[in-house]
Amino acid sequence: MITRIWHGRTRAEDGDRYLEQLVVAGTEEYRQTPGNLSAKIWRKQEDDGCHFWTVTEWEDLPSIKAFAGDDFQRAKYYPDDQGILLEFEEHVRHYECFDVSRTKIHHYLYQLEQTYHGGNWLDESLLGKLNGLTVEQAFATPVPGVHSVAEIVWHCIYWRTVLIHWLQGDNRYRDETRERLNFLPVDALKERGWEALRRELQNTQSTLRTILLQKDDRYLAEEYQPGYTYEQAVAGTIQHDIYHLGQIGLVLKIQRVMGEKETV
Repeated sequence: MITRIWHGRTRAEDGDRYLEQLVVAGTEEYRQTPGNLSAKIWRKQEDDGCHFWTVTEWEDLPSIKAFAGDDFQRAKYYPDDQGILLEFEEHVRHYECFDVSRTKIHHYLYQLEQTYHGGNWLDESLLGKLNGLTVEQAFATPVPGVHSVAEIVWHCIYWRTVLIHWLQGDNRYRDETRERLNFLPVDALKERGWEALRRELQNTQSTLRTILLQKDDRYLAEEYQPGYTYEQAVAGTIQHDIYHLGQIGLVLKIQRVMGEKETV
């Protein structure tokens, strides 16, 4: 990644006007150029006027050249800069940039924790749905063709386990196990036991948290197989949990309705 920095200066009284110009139009071409990763504006008031820096991040040098041309070291100006900038610096600066931030990692960890423990705007969570369920409720299939809560929980455990293997560099686990482990029959799950299933779900939560805490945002952009990034895998697993969280709610609602009908 490469960071490109341009500097300009206006009179103090023109600072707000030039800031608006940069925000609205002055950085638009940056954002429209393929390969631009971010665009930021820095501003600082000094005795000699108002200083501005545009700080942009790019995938590579060809991306910068697509914006600035082959003479990419030369600053690029626009008609609106005339009459407001106090000077026109000829060159910009470029730096290799090494991103070690963990903003995205913490974002996904937050989503993972909310889906499991609660606190999201839905006010729904896996623990919230599963706490207090009896063994009978967990394994009940009140309507033919509808999975039991236990089957859905196992299905989530399985795909969380697939993600764990991906994060650990094992790309074979899913293909080797999907046909026989994606869904398990109720009888097989009863042999495991409801409390054992809940512990397995908790273990996947702890393992995912431990692994992700050791990573940074650069890792998420890497591919675990051609065309698929770790970020897609993590985000997809969280979305998968949320989808089946709703499914668990529907199954429990069907159980309640069926129970009410039996008591009438």
